[in-house]
Amino acid sequence: MAENVEELFTRFEEHLARLALAPTTIVNYLADLRIFARWHADVKGAAFSLLELTPDDIREYRRHMQTNEGWTPATINRRLQAVRKFYSFAMETGLTESNPAAEVQLIPKPGPNPPRALAPEEVTSLLQAVQRGRPSLVKRDYAIVQLLLQTGIKLGELTRLRLSDVQLQGDGEGLLLVGEDDNNRRRIPLNSLACAALQEYLQGRLSSASTENLFLSQDGNCISKRTVQRLIRVYTRAAGLEDVSAHVLRHTFAMSTLANTGDISLVSRLLGHRCLETTAKYLISNIQSGGTPWK
Repeated sequence: MAENVEELFTRFEEHLARLALAPTTIVNYLADLRIFARWHADVKGAAFSLLELTPDDIREYRRHMQTNEGWTPATINRRLQAVRKFYSFAMETGLTESNPAAEVQLIPKPGPNPPRALAPEEVTSLLQAVQRGRPSLVKRDYAIVQLLLQTGIKLGELTRLRLSDVQLQGDGEGLLLVGEDDNNRRRIPLNSLACAALQEYLQGRLSSASTENLFLSQDGNCISKRTVQRLIRVYTRAAGLEDVSAHVLRHTFAMSTLANTGDISLVSRLLGHRCLETTAKYLISNIQSGGTPWK
């Protein structure tokens, strides 16, 4: 190399220490810089100078980290930040006139994966698994899973439902009232699948229960969110499905309703979103990722 790299790194370490950085941070900076220097020495030969690299050299290093090493964006960005910090020090001490790493963009952090929606065949497998469950709980659990799938209500909304929130009609239609504010409650239509499941459950529901909550635990009290989460885990495991939660069932409802109606405003209203943009982001991110099987 054209200069003594270790001498440069020693000066850089002293600079970082004067900034009162944590010892671990200093060690990490130096380790990342040595990886950077070794790679450039391998590519350019022993005569290259760290103080004469250009933004294109730094971009080449970034491409190497992405394509050859397969490092995560967080690791790549940390190493680029170490390079930036080094060249900031070099500028401050008059070793260079510019910071070539300052012009090189960091790797964008990937956004959170959109919640997945169950495919129709996965819904069938899940419902079949519920029907094979404990005879004493089958009707309750089947009604719970069907209600989540057919209305898209949240887990907390489900456990707070009261008997009076369900309005069943004799022709396989019904209405579900959701929300604690009587003056601003969502009115969600119940299709024949949800109505049939609820009718079956209500026929065997404990009439002597002391609570007006719709769904009861085995001791006759209001069912808890934890119990619902547990039964979903048990049945999805029995169905051979992974990573399924109440929120996945809610998203399945949203995706299937959008596919069947093409009306995102309707989906937004049924989900209880206050802003249409929330629903659009919620669904479109899934569509763009190829996550919808409802066609």
